[in-house]
Amino acid sequence: MPRKRSFRPVWKEDRDRRHAAFCSLLTILVKLVSQAGTGFSFNHKRSRLREKLTLLHYDPIVNKKVLFVEQKKIRSL
Repeated sequence: MPRKRSFRPVWKEDRDRRHAAFCSLLTILVKLVSQAGTGFSFNHKRSRLREKLTLLHYDPIVNKKVLFVEQKKIRSL
């Protein structure tokens, strides 16, 4: 008795590939730097269409939440 194959049309695979490529064009990896002057930084993913990020995040050097501002783009994802 032959096994049933799961068949996926070629156009669906092509669509998934195009969707992944399109999503990678829309997101970037950016470096956020602490405004407390400690030099602590971390990387975060954001949409290319958004404005520059500013957010409150924990800075382990001063042991409190401080403002982090986007410094530069690292790479496209």
